[in-house]
Amino acid sequence: MLWDKQHFSVQLFNTLKDDFNRLVWISLAAVFLIVLFFYGRFELTIIAMLPIIVSWYWTLGIMGIFGIEFNIFSIIISTFMFGLGDDYAEFILNAQIQNRKNGTNELVSAKLSILLSALTTFVGFGVLIFAKHPALRSIAALSIIGIGSILILSYILIPWCYRFLYLNNGKERTTPVTISNLFTSVFAFIQFLTGCATLTGMIPVLLILPVKMKTKKYIFHRLVQLCHQFIVFSIFGIRKKFIDKEKFDLSNPKLIVSNHQSHLDLSLLMMLHPKIIVLTNNWVWNNPFYGFIVKFLEFYPVSNGMEESIEPLRKLVADGYSILIFPEGGRTKDGNIGRFHNGAVFLSEKLGLDILPVLIHGANHCMDVHEFFIRNGQITLKFFDPIPKENYSGSETYILRSKLLLQFFRTEFEKFSLQTETPDYYSNKLIQSYIYKGPVLEWYLRVKIRLEHNYNFFNDIIPREAVICDIGCGYGFLSAMLKLVSPSRQIIGLDYDEEKVLLAQNTFLQVEGLNFEVADISKVELSNADVFILNDVLHYLPENLQTLCIENCMKKLNPGGQIIIRDADTDLEKRTRGTKLTEFFSTRLLHFNKTNYNGLFFFSGKKIENLALQNNFLVDRIDQTKLTSNMIYILKRKGEL
Repeated sequence: MLWDKQHFSVQLFNTLKDDFNRLVWISLAAVFLIVLFFYGRFELTIIAMLPIIVSWYWTLGIMGIFGIEFNIFSIIISTFMFGLGDDYAEFILNAQIQNRKNGTNELVSAKLSILLSALTTFVGFGVLIFAKHPALRSIAALSIIGIGSILILSYILIPWCYRFLYLNNGKERTTPVTISNLFTSVFAFIQFLTGCATLTGMIPVLLILPVKMKTKKYIFHRLVQLCHQFIVFSIFGIRKKFIDKEKFDLSNPKLIVSNHQSHLDLSLLMMLHPKIIVLTNNWVWNNPFYGFIVKFLEFYPVSNGMEESIEPLRKLVADGYSILIFPEGGRTKDGNIGRFHNGAVFLSEKLGLDILPVLIHGANHCMDVHEFFIRNGQITLKFFDPIPKENYSGSETYILRSKLLLQFFRTEFEKFSLQTETPDYYSNKLIQSYIYKGPVLEWYLRVKIRLEHNYNFFNDIIPREAVICDIGCGYGFLSAMLKLVSPSRQIIGLDYDEEKVLLAQNTFLQVEGLNFEVADISKVELSNADVFILNDVLHYLPENLQTLCIENCMKKLNPGGQIIIRDADTDLEKRTRGTKLTEFFSTRLLHFNKTNYNGLFFFSGKKIENLALQNNFLVDRIDQTKLTSNMIYILKRKGEL
């Protein structure tokens, strides 16, 4: 019988290596699922896993450069490094999340703790570098290289990736980046570049075709239209809505006038008809990606002057082309319609074209002016009857006629915004404002606003320009929704739970007119307000403090104001059990709500009615639930109903 020790060692090592490779992938998958469950977001899970994966390839590369062999001992020590890297990544990421939630600075202490851990590990394994046996020295080398790689990547990669989700060039994003939005944006950008390259390549092909130049131009316009249609309808996260589209009739050339909200606007309009000429600027005209396309389409650069554009545009109009112009001259920064330049009314008069107004709404919410990321949402195009050219010609100055056109757009935009920008419209934006702060909070919000029907009831009964005091605001969901729907509202949220207030402050810290403060509502001096909201808060106070709180609101209520109270009515005994059950989950099981007093203090609805009567108030009682006894009481002074 022959025994080859070298052959046996090689076979053993190869077997261990194969098992190790398989187990690495299994462990990576298991760790990924555990981290995903803990963070609740694919984005955070990927960020947490990045240092582990990248540091592994770094380690293998450095080992190859220095000729360090991968042996049995290296396989064993690698599992230790894998776990250590996972710990480092999660410590850094958790510190980032806490910073974001509470406005604290826990990242420094987390980095210091990790650094001390890495140094002790360096020392513990590093002394093996002085061992005589090469296997022990390889353990030391692998440990130093691997842990060093993990430390550097955890320090740099995780904070950068996490800040990328929230910040753009050091400024707060309007909504954070999500993996779905990132994929949509990259996909759309690739489509755009592919379309530009294809269309540019089509130009010389068209030029050699034995047909008239007018036919070549039309074919190319048609190809551009199809390209825009493909791009727009492939962005599945954006709902496209067209109102009165039949009014977009270009059988006769017209001057298309539209407001300008985002980079998507041009595609949304160009996809509607092939015979559209756009007035553009030098940046578009000289763009390296689509400059040749723009020139072949005979788009006209406004930098040449409106007077100089008349004759070239007149020839295109004679060929059946309509002219598209954005009178604002650029994209709006806040979604509202900016000042109109005089070019639209000037061209309408000189070219003898009726004006065809197109109102764009929601594009700025789907693609911010400062970013190239596409976000889920809804874009609506509303079309109007053509405005006869005679309406914007005559003895009035171009400035006055432009103001009249601007007034038309602003009036229609305001009316449409009031109809469209409801709590349902902003529900996704509200959710996006609370993501990356822990899975429990995000799903609590999703369930909460679903049960509250996105707070439509509160929004409908509260004036759009009211001064509001939200007592017991919690995480600020209701306050934030009321502010999103109507920026004119001035809102202050009060709550005694400092953790909730800190989170609310850091979520909407930069919104003017929305503030959150830590306050004990039984002791704080209230400011005057048009609306006081006590939403599921009174039963956390003893009976005497409940009365005191309501009376304080009555004293500080502005004329014509209202107090909105929602709480359980103990007269409805069976349904009150459902309320108590929800509060048990909220206070005892999930610990979302804290109690300063021993127990909860539910009361009869008659108490509210009697207290209102004593203070010369009238009560409107509204029952919106079936499973709980929560009632809504709207209190107004007598004579103001």
